[in-house]
Amino acid sequence: MKKIGVTIGTEIEPISKGYYKKHKKIFDEVMEELELESTDEITYDIQQYTLIKKFAPKNVEVVPLWKLEYTKKDLDELDLIYVIYESTFVLRDYGNEGVKKYKTIMKNTKSMVTPDSKFQEFVLSKKTYMTYFKKKNIPIMDTIFYNINKYKKNKSEANKLLKRIQNKFEGPIYCKPELGAFAQGSKMFKNITLTSFKKYLDSLIKYGYQDLLIQPYVSEFLKFYEIKTIWMNGKYQYAYGTKVLADSEDAQEKDLDQNLLRTLKKKGKEVINILSKDFNLPFIIRIDWGCCLLNDNICRDYFLNEIECAPTMGANDKIGLDFFARIGKEINKL
Repeated sequence: MKKIGVTIGTEIEPISKGYYKKHKKIFDEVMEELELESTDEITYDIQQYTLIKKFAPKNVEVVPLWKLEYTKKDLDELDLIYVIYESTFVLRDYGNEGVKKYKTIMKNTKSMVTPDSKFQEFVLSKKTYMTYFKKKNIPIMDTIFYNINKYKKNKSEANKLLKRIQNKFEGPIYCKPELGAFAQGSKMFKNITLTSFKKYLDSLIKYGYQDLLIQPYVSEFLKFYEIKTIWMNGKYQYAYGTKVLADSEDAQEKDLDQNLLRTLKKKGKEVINILSKDFNLPFIIRIDWGCCLLNDNICRDYFLNEIECAPTMGANDKIGLDFFARIGKEINKL
């Protein structure tokens, strides 16, 4: 019998009432299996796990891999490991030592993993993949990469880094730590001072962050939608738009500028083709495009803002599409 393991434990993005009712029977079974006390505990990762179970053939067993409560031996007994709960959440729950343990287990298991260890490492290092795509002529935002351990060892490093920032960028800046999901640890400085910057760096050390990205603050990034495109097995699935720090709901694919969307789908396919030459493409990948590059073009240019190989998703991010059901049907074909 084939065995598929799904890593779960994110504890974010709970299920909607409508989606629970749609698949109530199987969700109730999983709630009993995982000893969940409320439907609010059926988060997006558990929803995917549930739909994979629902559509699994009789000769396929689907098992939960909760947080880090498994061993290499447990993973080696599986045929496929579908990763949703990954390093970002491991850092939140277990700190840097937990991340080291997680990476070691995923790297050394004999089982097939999607996304595999190599691709997870690639995506986790923004410096690595932004440098990689820049060499491939994919538009990337100008960025300073900084290892926070330098400041941890020598606090005078803050002054050197501040001068470097001021020499490179004019105006406000935006800082984001690697492994800082959902804008956690991110900060925008309108008028940066040495005191405020050192306080910020100290807070990053407290929460275990090790690397920091520093970019010019682009006002259009808040004004225009960031376009998130979802791909499965290298094929485009759907897109939606989000606005950072906005209270408005996400924009459905049908409400986006269709000419822009066609352009970004074409760029996204270019990214997929580039990646497929150097990596095993993950089952699911999300490619995010932000607006806009700081150049003199009359038509503002979107840039590759982020890649996620275990993205946070909603089952109905596209109206009329039950994407978790599609995941459940397609992953059993791997």
